[in-house]
Amino acid sequence: MLGWASNTNEVYEVDYAEALNGNPDGSTAWLPLYTEYPSHGTYTFVADAGNYDITPNILHPKHSPKRFYRVKLAEANTSPSNPDISVVSPPDGATLSNTITLQVTASSSEILSEVRLYIDGEQQWPSDDGTNFIINTCEWPNGDHIVFATAASQSGLEGIANGGVITYGRAVSSYVRVAFNNLIASLAFSQPFFEPALGQTQQVTATFAAGVDWTLQIQDASSNTVRTATGSGVSMLYNWDGTGDGGSSIPDGVYTYLLSAQTNGQAYNQGSGGGIDTDPPPVPSFGVQAESTDIFALAPNAACVVPLILYPPGYDTNGFDIFEATWAEATALNSPALERNTINLATFAGVSSGYSGAASQSTRAPQRKPTSGVKGTSGTFGICYKTYATNGFASLHPRTGWPYPLPPRVAIDGQSRTAQTVDYRIRQYRYLARGFEAEMQKSGWKTAFLKEEDQWSAADIKRPDRGGNSIFNTCNFGMLMTHGSYGNTGTTGTEADGVSYTYLWLGQDDYVRLADMDCGSAGTNGLRWMTIYACNILRPYNYDSMNDAGLIPVNEKLHLLIGPSTDSIAIPGIGYEYAHNLTAKNQTIVDAFNNALETELFLNRLFVTNTIKAAVSFWPACINDKLSDAHDPDPLNGLQYQETQVFP
Repeated sequence: MLGWASNTNEVYEVDYAEALNGNPDGSTAWLPLYTEYPSHGTYTFVADAGNYDITPNILHPKHSPKRFYRVKLAEANTSPSNPDISVVSPPDGATLSNTITLQVTASSSEILSEVRLYIDGEQQWPSDDGTNFIINTCEWPNGDHIVFATAASQSGLEGIANGGVITYGRAVSSYVRVAFNNLIASLAFSQPFFEPALGQTQQVTATFAAGVDWTLQIQDASSNTVRTATGSGVSMLYNWDGTGDGGSSIPDGVYTYLLSAQTNGQAYNQGSGGGIDTDPPPVPSFGVQAESTDIFALAPNAACVVPLILYPPGYDTNGFDIFEATWAEATALNSPALERNTINLATFAGVSSGYSGAASQSTRAPQRKPTSGVKGTSGTFGICYKTYATNGFASLHPRTGWPYPLPPRVAIDGQSRTAQTVDYRIRQYRYLARGFEAEMQKSGWKTAFLKEEDQWSAADIKRPDRGGNSIFNTCNFGMLMTHGSYGNTGTTGTEADGVSYTYLWLGQDDYVRLADMDCGSAGTNGLRWMTIYACNILRPYNYDSMNDAGLIPVNEKLHLLIGPSTDSIAIPGIGYEYAHNLTAKNQTIVDAFNNALETELFLNRLFVTNTIKAAVSFWPACINDKLSDAHDPDPLNGLQYQETQVFP
């Protein structure tokens, strides 16, 4: 847990580093852990549980020998009216068991763009409806925990060129203090994905509040049990090698873990082994056991003692009380009260408190972020996006390729050749990307890459004969989000070859023509489906012009290319909704995209004034492709085009 003195209406970035002064020039390689994290008031805290939503993963700090942090002010809220948010259920002081639904209410006079839930400062999976968050309390240690929610709002919708500057507001709910009380006191998994072909196993661990006999059933998506293990004791440690009972081969995919426990009257001994494995009890999720010894420090005027290792080398600890103690002893030194600005150390030490409840319990996991029961992978996906660093910059139009004195610039988006287009930040692409990624991962899809801002360039999306090497051809599903534009109808919008292209704006005067790309590749991680979320990228007139010239970047390996055919709008919920339609609802690629736009545009209809359409370029056999049911392309039947109005 990281805590710092803060001011109302501030927004922070929390960065981490594995070493100080490790760069060749002596600087520190800071990487973001949280961005746009809102102030809680006079004191703000957040947990570092790693981040498995991004690639490469940020591992839980217990897997790192050292980790350093910095908290910096990112900006202040700019909206005149921040959103209202509260956790309405459960009530403050409630005792909770098993799987529960936490209810959050949020409202704003502006556009409510995001609602997040945190437990002990750790962000949870997004909610399907923004209100109901499902958690399994067995995946946390018994004892006290803090629940709160955050909300973000904005004054307008992003994504329309020359749309004006947008203001933003954020808010944090009051803390809700609850206690978790379970016989199965802490159920955890070693990694989000594991690949038996690489020799990896999924380590399933649990602690119990009493001596129990336990049964672990690993089940497939249809709730069929594929592997069973049994044992007894106050803890469980089971390494699943990815095979079924008797070592039988089973397919890759998402698996859940049904754990049942029944008290057996044996004495409770925290230090005893259990089950089919005689190793000591697993380390609880925050990395310590009550009996383990550590060096603690109490700073002058501090509210509680903390491990000395939290202070980086060279930190001035003169005046600190420094001593050796067990975690249980250190916990006893801290105040038991969980006030807004004073966090009980026991909450974050994973120390199990007393249990009172039924003699048996069953629970199905995982629900907790970031763990997932994925054996192998359902598929791979990659994301590139830009939010653009400047909120408003002048961009010259693309070059025509004609020699002087012919017009050097293409007229785009209904403007003259001599005009400049003013572009604006599309910061919500970050939330589209995160929402899409999180929901895909929940269904067993693995992130091949997620690149933002200056982590990628034109060379990463162009085909080799145009000076690039497309990274999207290294994954099954591609998602690219940028500004987009189109060459005007007629000669004013054509280049030297007579074609009216559509363009991706990568910032300032950096353009990539759609025709510069090459989408589709063979193999296990070959690109089958590509989404480009950029204005007008598949505009009918320009599509026909490029198609007539044989320049649509859909090769014989890509099943379909989908994107807007008109102006588009960057609504944060589109990413999550698109992935949810693809996975949980098992819709076709085309329906999943169109329905996501339709749903989110309708929810924000008061702010949408233009007609929105989407289009798809496809091989006929692939128009009904689903992630779970793909069809081989049939190039001999010709590339097809289909446009659908999604709003109004």
